[in-house]
Amino acid sequence: MKEIANDVYVVKPYDPNIVDCCVYLVDTKSDDGLILIDAGINFEPIQEIEKEGFKLKDIKHCLITHGHLDHFGVCHRLKEFNKNIKFYAHELDTKRIEQKPTEPYPNQFFANYKYEPVKITRKIKKDNEILKFGQLEFRCIHIPGHTAGSVAYLLDIGEKKILFAGDIPGVAINIGDGDLDQYIRSMEKLIALHIDIMCEGHEDITQPAEKVSRFIKGYLKFNKDLNSVVLENPYNTKVILSLALQSYELGWYSSVVDFCNYLLEVDPKNSDAKELREKAKKQNPPKIEYVKRLIEENYKG
Repeated sequence: MKEIANDVYVVKPYDPNIVDCCVYLVDTKSDDGLILIDAGINFEPIQEIEKEGFKLKDIKHCLITHGHLDHFGVCHRLKEFNKNIKFYAHELDTKRIEQKPTEPYPNQFFANYKYEPVKITRKIKKDNEILKFGQLEFRCIHIPGHTAGSVAYLLDIGEKKILFAGDIPGVAINIGDGDLDQYIRSMEKLIALHIDIMCEGHEDITQPAEKVSRFIKGYLKFNKDLNSVVLENPYNTKVILSLALQSYELGWYSSVVDFCNYLLEVDPKNSDAKELREKAKKQNPPKIEYVKRLIEENYKG
């Protein structure tokens, strides 16, 4: 557990070898107690806050960024410690949180996960809606694209703008929950906010503002290119290599290897892909086979 800013902590930090989201905690220093931003699918890291002098029973609020299981899977466990805990999410994503799944999870990592639904206490309905806890105000920024109800929570601490963003790197192409056009508008909205500290759901903490802007722009280009490869031309070696290079710059080494492996199937003699793959392998990334599956399931050409 690490303090990011005054009374703002990362409880569950980014770990590329674990399928889960980051979890953040804010101490309101008031009767509103502790706030979690997302909860993830593994409860053990949240229990670690008691080693730092906090109490699980004092978690009175949980702000959910969007309706993907890895961001809210253990919310029901929080109720074991505080039955009155309040949950917050955008109205467009609440159905998945409030109901048990009627079919297997499409993500292979969640196939056998036993989810117990929780009731959303307050459904966010408007962009820029304000949530007040003690002296703190969280502005709810609606950022559809990854899901229809994706929300980023903006908190001003002193002179710093801190954004809890959920899943900016997440796939935002025009399949499943994704909508590329909405995602582009959402990311442009976030860039205009000039965020000082980005607390992302699947990445390390990013700061200062210049790096945050570069981070968002990087994933904006990434999703545009991914949309092009998956849905328009899966044999465009130039764009595939560009995706691999973008992934390397963003530190997403498992994706680098994945893109390079696919590119070498399309173009076995591509020396740039071979060289980049070996560089990425030195980071010992977990193995994924994602892009080829995306193309096989969605390319209609």
